Amino acid sequence: MEFLTEYRISERYARRRIDQFLSFRYGYLSRTEWQKEIRRGKIYYNGAVLTRYDRKTKAGDVLSYSGRDAAEPEVDRNYSIIYEDEFLLGVNKPGNLPVHPAGIFYHNTLLTILERDYGTKLHLLHRLDRETSGVVVLAKNSDISVRIHRDFASVKKKYLALVHGMPELDEFVIDLPVDHDKDSGVEHKRVARAGGRDEACTSFTRLLSFNNYSLMKAAPVTGRQHQIRVHLKYAGHPIVGDKLYGNDESAWDEFITNGPSDRLTKRLGFRRSALHSRSISFYHPVMKRRMCLRAPFPEDMRQFIREGNGDNG
Repeated sequence: MEFLTEYRISERYARRRIDQFLSFRYGYLSRTEWQKEIRRGKIYYNGAVLTRYDRKTKAGDVLSYSGRDAAEPEVDRNYSIIYEDEFLLGVNKPGNLPVHPAGIFYHNTLLTILERDYGTKLHLLHRLDRETSGVVVLAKNSDISVRIHRDFASVKKKYLALVHGMPELDEFVIDLPVDHDKDSGVEHKRVARAGGRDEACTSFTRLLSFNNYSLMKAAPVTGRQHQIRVHLKYAGHPIVGDKLYGNDESAWDEFITNGPSDRLTKRLGFRRSALHSRSISFYHPVMKRRMCLRAPFPEDMRQFIREGNGDNG
């Protein structure tokens, strides 16, 4: 994979300081870290090395970043295998590990680590956000990947989430489209609203509540980006530790400016977004039977419930 990001500045992002733009558009590095990359000569503006991070962007100009050799943030490499056969691999992903190479992450991703450990190319069948733990399924050859994807509409997933508050109903469904949040400066942030571009539906079940927190089961009917996080935000019960869709909207700014910190963890009550991919059910095209892979409940979320407060990280 060629590790290069290129972006043509849109009118939406014109007239911004370049370091501010980079931290919003590519939030895998903080603003301070992007400034360091500019000083390293790794950022190009219209093909020339950028020397000033306070330069203002202009619509139509092109920014590019060659960061293959940049230092990658530390990740949790403690994955575990929950299923394996000749064709498929089921992995329990820890909560601080990107699934695939993107942005600053190349070596420190689940896919790269697994391909190194297994000595062969693997094919992701689906993805999880960096801070989401739980089940990830990979195919050992492209043919199996294609065959499973043909029937991917029948795949069923279940998630567990620690959220703020206690829902009025023990069971409820949010059937509301999601779309890009045009009111946010964060490029990839989404919002649930009537008339949104992408249909989205999620069913929720409250499993338990404690000290104004609840453990929820989420079953997405559709598979939109950030769907569960966005729907829980809309319901008034954002996920504990979620920096983008949580109660504290300034947390994302602090995170992209300074990176993860104990101070931010204390503010949010949890070091990561407390979302766990509990299970995935799909049809195995070779064994000709339906499979259901489950990942155990993660210890950090278990500890949060056990302690019953927001000081756990």
